[in-house]
Amino acid sequence: MALVFVHGVNVRKGDVYDREIAFRNLHFAEVLYPQLGKRLDQNAIFNPYWGDLGASLSNDYPFLPRGAYQMLWKRRDSLGAQEIGESSQISSDQDAEEGGVLLDPSAPLLSIVRNASLEDGIDLLWSFIEDDSNDPETAVSVARLAQRALNYIHTDEGRQWLDNLKSDDELLERLMSFLLSEMPASVAKTPNHKQHALSQSVSHSVAAPKTGVERASLGGFLQKARERLSKRVIEHNARLKESFQDIRHRVRKSTVGTTAKVFNEPLRAMFHKQSALLIGDAFSYFSSRGDSKTAAPIAERVIESLREAHKIKQATGEELVVIGHSMGGVILCDIVTCYGKEIPIDVLITVGSQYPLFADLQMFPGISGVPRPIQRPENVKRWFNIIDPHDFLGYPASHIFDGVDDYHLPTYSLGAASHTDYFNRPSFYFQLARRLSDYLPCK
Repeated sequence: MALVFVHGVNVRKGDVYDREIAFRNLHFAEVLYPQLGKRLDQNAIFNPYWGDLGASLSNDYPFLPRGAYQMLWKRRDSLGAQEIGESSQISSDQDAEEGGVLLDPSAPLLSIVRNASLEDGIDLLWSFIEDDSNDPETAVSVARLAQRALNYIHTDEGRQWLDNLKSDDELLERLMSFLLSEMPASVAKTPNHKQHALSQSVSHSVAAPKTGVERASLGGFLQKARERLSKRVIEHNARLKESFQDIRHRVRKSTVGTTAKVFNEPLRAMFHKQSALLIGDAFSYFSSRGDSKTAAPIAERVIESLREAHKIKQATGEELVVIGHSMGGVILCDIVTCYGKEIPIDVLITVGSQYPLFADLQMFPGISGVPRPIQRPENVKRWFNIIDPHDFLGYPASHIFDGVDDYHLPTYSLGAASHTDYFNRPSFYFQLARRLSDYLPCK
């Protein structure tokens, strides 16, 4: 089989890029495809990189705020300033608890799974575990165990045991007990043949740790992950209260001054840079594109990878799956509707993408001016689109395209993380496999 993944904007080569590719490839090969009863060689995963063809910003970022700026408003008198401050006060620490979820640091994992979901708990635990899985063999084992854990919590038994737990120790003990055991028969009992095939593939591909060293390593990983999570929760609660203290301080301020701290805040500067690259990459793509016969250089690079993947499809007879995240989905929409219509794709998956917006703006020459709804291209057998309701850069496609299915994935991530974190969560690959089983035959 072959898979092509097309990244979005604000992606540049470096350590972060290398880690993200390694994580994605590992979870495509060890979590997603085993759920389908299929094998995906990592050499058959194509990651066309186009960041070097995107926007090029000045090294000194002259458009970013820096230093101090005078406030627009001017204080008229002390009474007026006092009235502004007093009218907007936040009066008690209880308001801080209403502004965010304060988690119990003595049982953070249990707090998270009860306030969010078991999947969120697994994602968090495994994100800490992966920090310690430096060698490739351990990383593969960790990814497979994530798949095993996720498979278990989606069974009737796995959904029920949370109600009786009272502490993180009990939760980890129950999770450890399952992970170190053989796959229970109840896990494979599912209501239809497709789900049965999925569970069977998991039971054959993800074995429990056998040796004492493996068992001890897993226990150590989980315990260390829990300790890190407890520390992170304490910091989270402290920061949440501090943020509301800062609001009190700023609202009560009664003197005219400058706001250098606000404009120089490191997180704000980082977000500003990311937004600049987002806008710049999008403009770079569309401005470098020619007419309906001349693809942009970025699209040409992606088309090369699609053709290489298609050769594997022809040689093996297996399906070709193509995934585009964010601007990657925009590029793929341009290719399948205009510049690469001769390349057959079995399943196209777009995630957190803006192509429905650009289609409505008539930005794609292959479908510009065509009657609505726009028909799915003949070279794409199946196409589905994934959006997080909290992702302000992801758009539904089914209202403008006929033959494209929309699915929502509530990750409950905040801010930009709702757009960038899809492929950083082990549970995403697990859920993607479950949905992909409706589009591909399971073995």
